[in-house]
Formats: sequence, structure tokens, C-alpha cells
Amino acid sequence: MIKQTILAAFAIALLSAHEPGGFRIKGKISGPVEGKKVYLKYADIPSKAILDSTVIRNGEFAFSGTAATPRFYSLVFKNEEPTDRVMQDRVINLFAVNNDNISVSAVYDSLKKEIELYSGGGTSPAATVSGSAGNDLFMQYYRQKNAFDEEIDQYFDGYVAYLNPGKGKEKGPREIGMDLCRKMDVVEKKRTAFMTGFILDKKPSEVLAFIALQAVGQRSIHVTEIDRLMQHFAAAEKGMLTSHFLEKAELSKQAAVGAMVADFTLQDTTGAQHRLKDYIGKGKYVLFEFWASWCGPCRADIPHLREVYALYNKKGFEIVSISMDDNKEKWLQAIREEKMKWTQLSDLKAFDSGLAKTYRIRGIPSCLLFDPQGKLVTRNMRGSWMDAALIDMYGDLFAKH
Repeated sequence: MIKQTILAAFAIALLSAHEPGGFRIKGKISGPVEGKKVYLKYADIPSKAILDSTVIRNGEFAFSGTAATPRFYSLVFKNEEPTDRVMQDRVINLFAVNNDNISVSAVYDSLKKEIELYSGGGTSPAATVSGSAGNDLFMQYYRQKNAFDEEIDQYFDGYVAYLNPGKGKEKGPREIGMDLCRKMDVVEKKRTAFMTGFILDKKPSEVLAFIALQAVGQRSIHVTEIDRLMQHFAAAEKGMLTSHFLEKAELSKQAAVGAMVADFTLQDTTGAQHRLKDYIGKGKYVLFEFWASWCGPCRADIPHLREVYALYNKKGFEIVSISMDDNKEKWLQAIREEKMKWTQLSDLKAFDSGLAKTYRIRGIPSCLLFDPQGKLVTRNMRGSWMDAALIDMYGDLFAKH
């Protein structure tokens, strides 16, 4: 009987040893962090829920949790200093799954702030994370992708300086802005190609599904590339992130380069109803320009729209402005004040509009260009990008202006 009891206990111990355990994260942070609060949250699928919290003591903290399939987590270090800015907490994002024993170390001031990772899918490269194979794969991707991000940021900083030369200084020649925009486009296409290639070269996994979620959000991605990514995961085991990717990818196809225009019915300034498809397929390039009466940057762009419309409308370039207003009188007043002589439409539902959701319009101004057949050409048709595109399509009329 005693022998049987010992054997049974031994068998239970063996079974228990093979059951998946949770993960553990141990952190060591240097800098002014004593007594600072740290929160554990999901960073992959947006949620405000806090999974756990602790306090840093002697520069150390620890968390434990369970994840049957890899999840992307955020370690959020609460900013205690007074500030009028939002999202100033510093973060380390990482992948974890059951049985991972993760060590994290970093200098506090080297960590990125939440606002710097607002678009999602990033982390603080200065942090050292070990003990997670999923996170090692993610960092292999992220460090390469981050190099493209930094190159684009450098060009964009130059573009901002071009647009805002400073008080008393004149803006440089139009060619400078267009050159910077073209360089950004080249790097962005390389970044998208890298992202899709990184995924397609490997066996599908939850980590790769998370990377694919970022890839389908790239403004230069083509609908055919999204199809290839979806096919890559079609036969894969459907964990949470893979299922989430496949769902989001199907929706993203509607707003990707190469997709046919979505058909919505909006009203003009008189209340008459119009289908968007009524403006497409007539041998002209058509710009859908999303704006609102209350949007300062939108209204600052309108003089440029007036300029290009006057120059290129006779060549076949059409503008359809779609307002994100929910107040008709304010919308009509802004149209009169800005002397917008082209087509004006709205459903007066602002960002609750089905059109805005379909085309992922989360900020304005936003400009989408459709070709004469009704296919989306680019999601970025503003400022110097617009000038460069118009010159490529119709020739340079600015020089004669």
C-alpha cells in the first residue's frame, strides 16, 4: 500500500511537471524609480484593463501571469512628475507565454514614453529582455523595422522644417518639399516590403500574426499583399492574435491601395443624396478630402486645395470634400468662408460615419486619391505629396502659374 501511494505521488508529480505553468517577469531598473508604480497591461489588442500592479523596491519588481499562447504585454512605469502632456508614462513592451522566465533590465530615462509608441506595436529598444523566444523573434523584426522608422522620421523632421521655416523666413522652393516626400515614400515602401517578407519567410505563429497586424495598417500596403498574408495564416492554428489578424485584415482590404472605392450615400449642401460611385470611373482622378469646420489644420490646407483645383481641374482632377462635421450650419458656414467651389458631401455623423470607419479615418485632414477606374491609388495625398502626384499625373503646371 505504501509502495502504491509513493508510485501514485510520483506519477502525479510527473504529470504536473508537464502541465503548462505561468510566466514570470523579473525587472531591474536603474534611475529615479524607488517607490514608482509599475502596471502590467495587454499591448496587443487595445484595452484599458490593468492586469496587475506593483511597486519598485531597490530597483526591482516582479510580475507573474498566464498566457496559453504568446501575448504582447506592456510594463507601464507611472510618471509622477506634474505635466500638462498626455501619455508620459514610460513603457517596455514584450511577448510572454506560459513557462517563460523573463528578465528585464533598463535605465529608466532610456525608455520610450507611451506617446512615442502611440501607433502601437513598438517597444523601448534600450531595454534588455531575455527568457522569451517569442520576444527574441519580435525584437529581431523590430530592430530592423525601427531603422526604417528612424529614417522616415529624419525626412519628416526636414519636411516640417520646410513647411515652417520660422518667423520672417520664406518657405523654400516647392521642389524641396516634394523631394522629401518622395524619399519618405521610397523608405515606407521598403519598410512594408520588409515587414511582409519577414512574415512570409517563416512558419505562421502568434508573434508573426501580431507583426502582420501592423503590416496591414501600413498606408502603402496593396490589397494583393494583404491577400498573401491572409493566405499565409489561413491554415495556421487560430490563437487569439491570429484570429484577430484575420478579422482585421479582411476589413483593412477595403481601405488598402488597389481596392475599389466603397459605395456610400452622402448628402450635399442642399440635402440631396449622392452615391460616391457617381463621382468615380469617368476618366478622372478623384480626391476624397476628409475635413471638418472645427479642424484648424484642415482649414489651413484649403488655400492649397484651391490652388491645385484651379490649376488641375481642367486637366481632369476632381475634389470631393467629405466633412466630419455633425452640425450642418457650421459645415455650411465654413464652406462659404473658405470659398470651396468643388463638391461638398457629408452624412453629418462625424467619426461615427460608416465611411470614416471603412477607410480608417481616425484623424483629419486625410486625403485619398482614386484612379479613373475607381481604385485607391494612395492614402497620402496632402501637401507636397499632392504636388508631386499631380505633376506625375498631369505635368508641372505650378511653374507656369
